[in-house]
Amino acid sequence: MEEPPGKPLSFEEKEKLKEKLAFLKREYSKTLARLQNLKLKYLLVMHYKSTPISMKKLEMLSLNPLTLEVAQWKDHTNGQQMIYKNILPIGSVTLKTEREDVPAGDSLNPGNLQLVSKLKNPSGSCSVDVSAMWWEIAGVKQPCIITACEYTVSLWKPLDTGQWRRMYSWLFTEVPVLQIVSMPDACNLVCVALGNLEIREIRALICSSDGESEKQVLLSSGNIQAVLGLAERRLVSSSRTLCDQQVEIITFAEDGGSQEKQFLMPPEETVLTFAEIEGIQEALLGTTIMNNVVMWNLKTGQLLRKMRVGDSYQASVCHKAYSEMGLLFVVLSHPCANERGPSGSPVFQLIAVNPKTALSVDVMLYCLPQGQAGRFLEGDVKDNFAAAVLTSGTIAIWDLLLGHCTALLPPISDQKWSFVKWSGTDSHLLAGQKDGNVFVYLIS
Repeated sequence: MEEPPGKPLSFEEKEKLKEKLAFLKREYSKTLARLQNLKLKYLLVMHYKSTPISMKKLEMLSLNPLTLEVAQWKDHTNGQQMIYKNILPIGSVTLKTEREDVPAGDSLNPGNLQLVSKLKNPSGSCSVDVSAMWWEIAGVKQPCIITACEYTVSLWKPLDTGQWRRMYSWLFTEVPVLQIVSMPDACNLVCVALGNLEIREIRALICSSDGESEKQVLLSSGNIQAVLGLAERRLVSSSRTLCDQQVEIITFAEDGGSQEKQFLMPPEETVLTFAEIEGIQEALLGTTIMNNVVMWNLKTGQLLRKMRVGDSYQASVCHKAYSEMGLLFVVLSHPCANERGPSGSPVFQLIAVNPKTALSVDVMLYCLPQGQAGRFLEGDVKDNFAAAVLTSGTIAIWDLLLGHCTALLPPISDQKWSFVKWSGTDSHLLAGQKDGNVFVYLIS
């Protein structure tokens, strides 16, 4: 006999099930990342066993920059085996698209980059940025997308159909939006930088979980050079007056209020960008106008070191760093690199830096494939992947571990790509155009 149908679930029960599903997805992602790290350790050991690198010229010592504990980094050329531990998480990705109304990625390796959805900005103004973050809606945390146009920032909620619905928008009437400043582990909080050619204001955007109310909170104003969202609901920014430079960290409470401020020791040179160090949450890097990288201890505010990253490429930008065995593995981009270099156009570079001696060594250059042209215009780095919009309007993606470009996404007709971001909530790639189109790709 067939069992009688059960009682339909109530709205509250459905929402609880959705929240539990979102929690299980997050736990799965964490477990997958741990397994990838174990796989990487094995691959790195095998790789460097077969490709010995002489480090004698630098006589580099392994150093933990926060505790100042020194340990020898062994030289392979003396018969001692040099072993890297986990530098970057690893995955296997190659990209292609299957829809006719979107750009077809040039697959350079087997794999998939699947278009899952497309957002269209209804305001008709120029799009400037995109980001993905967690937002609590009706008591359930969901991975949402934030889009920014010149005078509008919108929050998009995912629907079961694979589409997106705009939940709320913040409007700006006087100063246009330059960029979205996402907070890595925050929920219901996003910041934006406003200005024309340079940042003049930083505001926090907050709205209730039901979308009924919203507010903007002015965090700082003036001649702001750089801003970055950090873990633990923190925001770091640098600003300059005629006399000095100020580097400030703001910490938010869970409700977005109760701001606490801390000042970091400013370097003599103007800071242009900030970058996190994966593996050391209480340290921070900054790129200066003189092509140097500076490092702070976020607990004490102390400026620990200034490190020269080389003179081969001017105006280098530090995107991210990875700490392992006391060394810093720093990912740089080169907006001013020569497009006609002997090895192609270098877009990204990985260098190893000893923070005690400030000595560095080149590890790898990430160049465009033969036949491709363009310099770095805008980009993002996450785990072991880097994506960049080129001056040609194409998006290029590299596997930092393999060392080569894995995919190219050419422009659509006359619409060049304008910005690209890795999702902070999952393994999606977000790519946008000036006309308001934002494409969401799933990497598998």
